[in-house]
Amino acid sequence: MGNNKCKESSEISEQTMLSQEERQCLRRFFKSVCGDHSACHKEDLNQHWQDRMENGLLALVEDYFFKNNPKSPVPFDTFISLFIKLAKDPCGEKVKFIVSLLKQNSSDGVLTFSILMEYVKNIISSYVIILTVTDHAVLKSWRTLGVEMSDWKVILMTKSLCQDLEEENIEENIEIWFGLCSQFQKIQTALLFHLYHIPQEHVSYGDEVAEYCLFPMCKGVPPQHKQVFSSVLEIPDVLFLNSLLPSAMQQQWRFCFSTGIHGESFAKMLGLLVDKGPTVIIVKDKEKNVFGGYASESWTVGPNFRGDEKSFLFSLYPEMRVCHSTGYNSHYQYLNIQQQTLPNGLGLGGQFEYFGIWLDAEFGKGHCSETCTTYRNYKMLSATKYFEIDLVEVWAVGPEFERKDTEDVRTSVRESDLEAKALLQMAGKTLHSEGMDDNLNEAEDM
Repeated sequence: MGNNKCKESSEISEQTMLSQEERQCLRRFFKSVCGDHSACHKEDLNQHWQDRMENGLLALVEDYFFKNNPKSPVPFDTFISLFIKLAKDPCGEKVKFIVSLLKQNSSDGVLTFSILMEYVKNIISSYVIILTVTDHAVLKSWRTLGVEMSDWKVILMTKSLCQDLEEENIEENIEIWFGLCSQFQKIQTALLFHLYHIPQEHVSYGDEVAEYCLFPMCKGVPPQHKQVFSSVLEIPDVLFLNSLLPSAMQQQWRFCFSTGIHGESFAKMLGLLVDKGPTVIIVKDKEKNVFGGYASESWTVGPNFRGDEKSFLFSLYPEMRVCHSTGYNSHYQYLNIQQQTLPNGLGLGGQFEYFGIWLDAEFGKGHCSETCTTYRNYKMLSATKYFEIDLVEVWAVGPEFERKDTEDVRTSVRESDLEAKALLQMAGKTLHSEGMDDNLNEAEDM
């Protein structure tokens, strides 16, 4: 069988890495690919995978199986070896195999930065392709909103994932990069499971159950808005951001606010933002920069900073990058209105007057500081320090948030209607009932 015999003993031992259920799934898939044949021909493989991955990745796979002898069919052990080497092997072994795979496809047998970048790009694109072809319910929830998949956004994501990989001495640095880049590892592994028809666990996405994937279920966009809602996000943006969230927050995103639907109103945003749990906020400025932040705690109005080190800032355009916590301070999220001595608006990171991202209560303007001690590797996210807002989107992430409300059940309507309260305060009106509940509670305690 050409180059297949030399692999046989190692491939048989590799099967011990598979669970019984995985081995059974692989057997069934192999039979479905081969049809009446006892081994897999190149035409069989092409027929099953050509519409489920990028052409460049398919060429790599075909070379791995058939380069030495294109007419020699592949037995079961060899057929599943690709799955084992890319999805089941230890990290170091995966890297060695990827290097070998890419070098065999290089004209001079040398692994270059551009070749690796193309491989990463093809893995990302192929993952989205296979979820689209199989009509996966989770990705479909975004597709039905008209969220697009553009090649240039995949390129931006590829550059972001590879930014810590030095272009010189690729082979010396790739194992360190691969070990640190968990985002890429997860995408590659998920793609292999889908290609080989090995089902992953079904998980609950709120009131829906679907096979696990790296995208969140998109929920909460009102039916009357689905035809007109135009998200600033594209498919690669969602994949990039969701992979950065804590695992408990990755299964669903619930739509809260968009200037495209709700208008340019800080009060409206406030009413739809508070007490919704952790959130992702995305801003697009008039110069077309797209950036935002993940707030790890539910928003409340008040003079103090909230949040923890799980929070982060990000850029989606003109580049994709993430700024994680330095641990230097805990100034992760701030929200306040109608204060004479404190800033009025929404802030992410930094400090008063020097926020990483600031959206002013006088909606329509904001600023990004040139430095931000709350987040490492930070650089100004907006095109200019002081910017005009083009649009804002807010998504609550993770399980439905349950407010731990220890207040009296008689909390007044004016306290629960934050939007109305914000409108009154920003208009300079006095809330004459402010403090009445506290006075009432004090009287009851006497």
